[in-house]
Amino acid sequence: MLDTRPPTAQDLLERLAEKARADFLPRALRDENSTHIQLDTLQDLHELGLLHVSASPENGGLGGSLLGRENPGLFVQALRRLARGDAAAAHCYQLHNHALWMLETMGTPRQIETILRPLTSRFGLLGFVGSEPGRASNKDPLQTRARKVEGGWRVNGVKSFVTNGTAADLILTSVAVETPAPGTSPADQHLSLMIDPSSEGVSIDNGWYRPNGMKTARSPLITLSEVFVPDSHLVGERPGVMPRGRWFAKFHLGFAANYIGSAEGLFAWYLDYTRARGRAGQPLVQLRTGEMRLALDAAIAHFEHAVALWQQGDTVEAELASMSAMSVVR
Repeated sequence: MLDTRPPTAQDLLERLAEKARADFLPRALRDENSTHIQLDTLQDLHELGLLHVSASPENGGLGGSLLGRENPGLFVQALRRLARGDAAAAHCYQLHNHALWMLETMGTPRQIETILRPLTSRFGLLGFVGSEPGRASNKDPLQTRARKVEGGWRVNGVKSFVTNGTAADLILTSVAVETPAPGTSPADQHLSLMIDPSSEGVSIDNGWYRPNGMKTARSPLITLSEVFVPDSHLVGERPGVMPRGRWFAKFHLGFAANYIGSAEGLFAWYLDYTRARGRAGQPLVQLRTGEMRLALDAAIAHFEHAVALWQQGDTVEAELASMSAMSVVR
């Protein structure tokens, strides 16, 4: 009898794990030096029904964010399995879903209707960037500034490591208010704007940074020169919503998932290599292999603990556990 039931979250994860091993890994090895975004892999995720996983079902996703109702944590579990085969594609997937989750949570009903739902109804990507050249940490003031004008904002500055920058429909960008009121805290000067990469005044340098690993997919440098962003593309009702909502802490576990998945993929390759060389039975190899396995298991335990804590309502403990998981696997 034909099984017509929709796939469960576990079904989807198993299918993804198999595709990561059989399809995504060979593709990543083939294209490792091309440094382009693996759109074929992201398209495969879309066909699996996992590309927009962090959005809620009514908005085209699966409710898979850390705080999702239907499938909490499905996003980071999918990200981990994807990273076993292609860490760079996983990073693109990670930042797309971070932006998606933030837009759904902070966006206005109008933005949900006109931006989010049309995007999740098809293959589409969001970019995400906060980094700037010379800015060492999130505590340093943002140098990219937005000046209020009639109908929107004029933005000037330079953003670096713009994940999905050359493929995104919109890029969620962190900027600062150009002339804040006296006494305004740095957090309350923060704006989150959605920038159309085709807008006048946007210049993309796609060749400035060409690393390997999870950053193999190019993260361009984007210069913004008097770029107009309409009020309709301001995310959040007022300045300061992103830092006040502790969104950077919510993103730690996505990085941990990528690191763990990458480590799992490397460990699987190491086991195959050791066996093929006929060294698997040597006592020293077995000792070191066991040590690596224990370290990986410890990182996975930290990760699973952090995923569970997000559902228990203690945000600070969940944030700390997420940072711990990210640090252990590094």
